[in-house]
Amino acid sequence: MISKDKIDQVSKEILERNSFAFENGSTAFGIVAYKILSDRQRAIKPVDENESKDKIGYYVEPNYLFEKVVQRDGTNSENWKDAFEKFGECNPLLKDVFEPNLIQLMQTHQNSLDECLAGYDLTTYSVAEASYLFERLLENSHMDFGKRLKATEVSLQIRELVAKLLNTDLKQERVAIFDPVSRSGSLLLTIKEKLSAQVDLYGEEILNDSLSVLKMNMLIHGMDVKNIQSNFKLGDFLEGEAFDRKRKFDVISMTPPLSRRWNADSNLLKTKYFADAGVLPPKSKADYAYILKGLQCLVDTGTMVAILPTGVLFRSTSEEIIRKYLLENKKIYALISLPKGVWYGTQISTVLMVFKQKCMDNILFIDASRDGVRNTIRLKQNVLTEEGFTKILHTYRNREEVDRYSRLVSLDEIRKNGYNLNIMRYIDTFSEKKIDVEETMSTLSAKQKVIKTSKKEMIELLNKLDTPEARQAIKAVSISE
Repeated sequence: MISKDKIDQVSKEILERNSFAFENGSTAFGIVAYKILSDRQRAIKPVDENESKDKIGYYVEPNYLFEKVVQRDGTNSENWKDAFEKFGECNPLLKDVFEPNLIQLMQTHQNSLDECLAGYDLTTYSVAEASYLFERLLENSHMDFGKRLKATEVSLQIRELVAKLLNTDLKQERVAIFDPVSRSGSLLLTIKEKLSAQVDLYGEEILNDSLSVLKMNMLIHGMDVKNIQSNFKLGDFLEGEAFDRKRKFDVISMTPPLSRRWNADSNLLKTKYFADAGVLPPKSKADYAYILKGLQCLVDTGTMVAILPTGVLFRSTSEEIIRKYLLENKKIYALISLPKGVWYGTQISTVLMVFKQKCMDNILFIDASRDGVRNTIRLKQNVLTEEGFTKILHTYRNREEVDRYSRLVSLDEIRKNGYNLNIMRYIDTFSEKKIDVEETMSTLSAKQKVIKTSKKEMIELLNKLDTPEARQAIKAVSISE
């Protein structure tokens, strides 16, 4: 068994030695994934293609195993292009996992990622260990290069928080989970790992490069090849229907792009997604477009979790009308404000919103915004304290009211506030500082005695000097008394 500390060290070495590759695009992950999959096949030593597919779900032609490509000069993009195309020929259902256009950044000898990876023997890595390595590379590259890549992923800690919140509510033995903004698939995989139920994953991703990384991630995690092909789609959740319109999910989890622009065509008001709300979210901010459409894809007993900018809680015009619709129809279950900096590449304030198709009369407000601390390695990122993480889970699971931290707020109170959900309106975080008068007076008296003694000593020293300046200073000190 390979320890997580050892895998963390390998991840760190790979990133440090190949920062150029990871900073500039998804190509690096294609090379890493190909290495992991090649070594996995080498480890089982299949006698033929059929045995390989039976045991690990795919087949790499022996002449195109990772080491063979490197030996033919891995820095030559044509060799990688040939290897990826051959993989697609051998695995038709995985043809789009390694797109030839991923190779665009491998065209110079500056990029030595292939030679670096060749120095590691991953044949001894289990599926779980290889999966962890790939996830660590994704996690750390987002931390280091997330702003430039516009990755807008949330940290592992917040993904685990989402997973544990969901595990509180799930009662079924088997659940279907959908992420309409899947990116690398890390949120889905974290939820699957933490849930006690059996899980079927589904995802949609707007960027082809990100979808390729997502499918690599699922394949490395050992997901069935047919499910990878059928359950993960290329598309814009707000623009089309990647899945059957009648398809409903038990859980929807998402981190929508922060206040992205979208095509708010008035004809959308005729669709089931926006007709009931009666208005469209503004063109400049699609946050509620994701929420309204997501709710229509949720089963009657389902739960949806979304991490959004705090502006969704109080912005006016059409968003205020949408909040009113969601509140009056009891769709909002809980609001949890998070510390700044839980998204990679931005310090924006965010809120974790939990939705259900039919909620209780009261909404749980939790203010965890003050429970963050600076990441000691990456100072621009905040993390929840261990105590803060545990406190959120305990408070949510028990729907508990804690002074200056959480409250159950009635719809009547929210109506009086004009459907404004700004958490500061409902949770008073001001803390009066108690003053011990007796102790304060005692400290002041002691300081006055020190001052009096110091003045006396100063006057004695000035008298010894006996100069016009000294006499003037003595006079000034005497007046101040």
